[in-house]
Amino acid sequence: MSQECNRNISELTFEEALKELEMVISRLESDDLSLDEAIELFKRGVSLSAHCNAKLERAEGTVKLLIQNQGKIEEVPFIPAEGDEV
Repeated sequence: MSQECNRNISELTFEEALKELEMVISRLESDDLSLDEAIELFKRGVSLSAHCNAKLERAEGTVKLLIQNQGKIEEVPFIPAEGDEV
């Protein structure tokens, strides 16, 4: 496992956690893992996914607070531009 995989997940930025999650998925798709290694990687992947999700939820909350209408907080749903993936 790389040095990044040894860092505490709570210390990772969203981008770092997502990059590591992609690496974990890639390793899990390979054929050269023992069962124990696969289980440890899977656990790390689940934790990374939860960390990314929590960061996204906090960012969404921040965006909602920043959208104001005449001094009142107004929740506006995010609508991606045409051609953007969600």
